[in-house]
Amino acid sequence: MVVCKCRKATKLYCFVHKVPVCGECICFPEHQICVIRTYSEWVIDGEYDWPQKCCQCQAVLEEGTGSQTTRLGCLHVIHTSCLASHIKSFPLHTAPAGYVCPSCSTSVSLILLALSSCYILFSFLHCYVCQLFI
Repeated sequence: MVVCKCRKATKLYCFVHKVPVCGECICFPEHQICVIRTYSEWVIDGEYDWPQKCCQCQAVLEEGTGSQTTRLGCLHVIHTSCLASHIKSFPLHTAPAGYVCPSCSTSVSLILLALSSCYILFSFLHCYVCQLFI
């Protein structure tokens, strides 16, 4: 465990800024498109791809371009519009826990939205997705 600048214990580490980040600080605009992994992953292999790419369309993610991004619970970053189209590709009867990351197939029932602010959504994901397509 390491300590974030807000003095919270965390296992997460920003590979770009080389600082520990907690679940709250990961939502700050400065970390919106950063490569975030565990501190132990950084110690083992600090190499990473930069600039980071959307895990769905593989387009380069850029800060401050106005494109909305979503950080999934698995820490991958995806354009919000790509996430919406990815989720829309699942059958209508898919339970919220059945939506998975297009990159690593981890459930996205817990996602962090890095839009203008950060929200943690649990089973609310299904309702959020429904609102996107109405």
